[in-house]
Amino acid sequence: MIYKIKESLELRLNLSYIAIQGLYWMIVCCTISLGSAYLSNRGYSTVGIGALFAIAYLIASILQQLISIETDKSSRFNVLDVLAVLGAVLAIDLLFAVNTDVKGFGTGFTFLIAAMIATIMQPFLNALNFHIEKYDIKMNYGVARASGSFFFFIMSLLAGNLMKSISEKAAPALGLIVTILFIANVFWIFKELKSTGKEPAKDYDPFQTANDSSFDILDSDSIKLFIEKYKMFFIFLIGLMGFYFGHVLINNFLYQITVNVGGDEADTGGLLAMQAIVELPAMIFFTWLKDRFGSKLLLSFSAVFYFVKIFATTIATSVGMLYFSMIFQALAFAVFIPASVHFVDEIMSEKDAVKGQSFVTVAMTLSNLLSSLLGGILIRLVGVTASLWFGTIVTLCGVVVSIYGLVKIKQK
Repeated sequence: MIYKIKESLELRLNLSYIAIQGLYWMIVCCTISLGSAYLSNRGYSTVGIGALFAIAYLIASILQQLISIETDKSSRFNVLDVLAVLGAVLAIDLLFAVNTDVKGFGTGFTFLIAAMIATIMQPFLNALNFHIEKYDIKMNYGVARASGSFFFFIMSLLAGNLMKSISEKAAPALGLIVTILFIANVFWIFKELKSTGKEPAKDYDPFQTANDSSFDILDSDSIKLFIEKYKMFFIFLIGLMGFYFGHVLINNFLYQITVNVGGDEADTGGLLAMQAIVELPAMIFFTWLKDRFGSKLLLSFSAVFYFVKIFATTIATSVGMLYFSMIFQALAFAVFIPASVHFVDEIMSEKDAVKGQSFVTVAMTLSNLLSSLLGGILIRLVGVTASLWFGTIVTLCGVVVSIYGLVKIKQK
């Protein structure tokens, strides 16, 4: 096996990409998923936590586009350079975070920067797969992404238990360690690609096509024409914002939900780990599922289970019942993400699909913002259980609207 790794550049790069995906999802666990537990232990209210999440998501969505446009224009840097710089900034930020104490500007600011950078990284990390392929290297993205969930599973258990037994600083401390390893991996991949002696004709940029039509997307007349052409698709997007609302509510405030039924940081880590591990089968077998049932049916199916998940979470009266509710992540989020991408490609032309995918991202971002802000305020005013019931109602409305839109949508 060691001999094969030494002799095969393709195998080494695939293993490096698997490692970098795993390290990235460990970063997400430390900087975003456990953020609510970290900030709560620092004395932040749910209103403050929700506001920080919302601001981080908003700034990240803007910077993603700006960075991608500059990456597309430049001949001097590519996705590896972007990931290296983002990783370095994140490492410095987490170093400061480890040295902050209790509630204060430093704690909130370093969390905001960390959550923002971790969010910005994702599309560039996915683009790295295609960048490597430009060197005639065959990549296995599915295995790498599935490994991300497995690494997230490990970090959730480790960080959650350390936060409970030692300090909430375990989250940024572990985040710092894996970020340093992430940066090292980026440089290793750069070294391996350079050793090929090849220069790709043009760097792959995941946003290139989107950038070509970005001005059309921002043009009000273009938007109006697009909505008229795909009316039912936008009905589906309205529904998506509804059922995704409940998903974000659970994820962003899982610590508060856990404490509400008698749990703690370790239980929060365990619940996050459960969500991650049950995603694996759907990710591994998604192609088979899509070929057998079609993306439209899978989207409807996932929407229903978003409701089932939040309903099970709402009626949970113990940590054990919360663990049961997390199982439905396998039939909701794990199916929805890949199905949404394939669905847009199935109902739109190649040119329109770029805009369609952009609007899916916009809908998810808006839902993220609304759920973060409203969730934090509602939990502060009426408590966790009442907030979950509100999220359940919003999710149910979203499911009904989205399925109605899906039923009416015709294939291209």
